[in-house]
Amino acid sequence: MMKLLSHSQRVILFSMLFFCLHIQESIGFVSSEASGSDIMEEVNKRHQQFPYVYEEQSMVMEDRNGDRDTRKARRYSRVEEDGTIKFLLLFDYPQEVKGVALLAHRDPDGKTSKHIYLPAYGERLLESAGEGSGDNFLGTDFSVESLTGEILSDHRYVRRADREIDKINYFVLDVFKASNALTEDRIIRRHFIRHDNLYITLTHHFDKHGRIARIQRHHDLKAVDHDMWRADMILMKNTKDQHQSLIKTSRRIFSHDYVPSEVFTAEWLYENYPHIEPAEVSDAENPAEPENTDK
Repeated sequence: MMKLLSHSQRVILFSMLFFCLHIQESIGFVSSEASGSDIMEEVNKRHQQFPYVYEEQSMVMEDRNGDRDTRKARRYSRVEEDGTIKFLLLFDYPQEVKGVALLAHRDPDGKTSKHIYLPAYGERLLESAGEGSGDNFLGTDFSVESLTGEILSDHRYVRRADREIDKINYFVLDVFKASNALTEDRIIRRHFIRHDNLYITLTHHFDKHGRIARIQRHHDLKAVDHDMWRADMILMKNTKDQHQSLIKTSRRIFSHDYVPSEVFTAEWLYENYPHIEPAEVSDAENPAEPENTDK
């Protein structure tokens, strides 16, 4: 049969076979009996392989009138040898948010802390609960949790029927809080996970009434290492306020040198982004006139 095929036909045939084998490798572990937790554990394992990640990002917020506000930030993440996970989102631009930071730690035993540093409020970290999908971070459409990442042990995942959207097949998982009896039956998110690369490209965030409050989409996917993928653009749209925030990653480096352990400490933030007294800001913006020495 192969002799009857032209060279171009053989190339197409081998390409299709390779693609089918790749798909089978991606979803082969997901049987009809696989649970939502099984799928999420594989998603997390596949796309969180590197212990050191540094990213440079811009965040563009747009209101219903089309007015835009742009911010620039650096994002650091690190996994220590004992399993401790560290995360830092640090704003550089514009001047009024320079030094503002979101700092999160998760210990090996699962204990998590999330803090916000606001230089204008002095050298102290403000604790942030940030567990809900409805909490805005610094006027964006992202919650603290959507920025730092979802902790699997804090949630319960229920697999729904697979879906096909725009000729792409998806696993569909409904997400519930695992520990709070008052909300354990209330859906908080719905993830759509591609079959071919096991990447979450669409998430619906629900309000307390079960209505879709935000829609999160991941665009410009890139395979950064074998089966690990990253999105260079993440769009969060507030369906109620007609407001949206877009995160664009312009640079990404997987290197220990770019993610030193000390950047995840309050001391490093205080030293590099010290508190500025209001009087100092006022003096800087309105410098005193020089004394008249002419007599």
